[in-house]
Amino acid sequence: MASECARADIAEQRHLWITRCQPLMRLQPHRLVFIDETAITTKMVRLRGRSPRGERLPASAPFGHWRTQSFSAGLRCHGLTAPWIIDKAMDRIAFDLYVETQLAPTLL
Repeated sequence: MASECARADIAEQRHLWITRCQPLMRLQPHRLVFIDETAITTKMVRLRGRSPRGERLPASAPFGHWRTQSFSAGLRCHGLTAPWIIDKAMDRIAFDLYVETQLAPTLL
């Protein structure tokens, strides 16, 4: 357990969360949005392989751009919302842009 869990102010916040916020969320699950992000690289090369013990694994790699594509979306109880793909790794600036331009308009 994290050391801050033993602090009195954290325990009080946890108690308020459990007694006030969670019951409201259970009454309105359609308002919950869980954000998930995944990424792929454009290398298209497997990082591992198998070969007989003591022998080198012969393999070749196609030329790639060695870039990353990130996919983010919100998951609601009725389906996927605000899907978004960017041609780089997700960072704070990209996440803020996703929330402002893609996710927020769906939260009406």
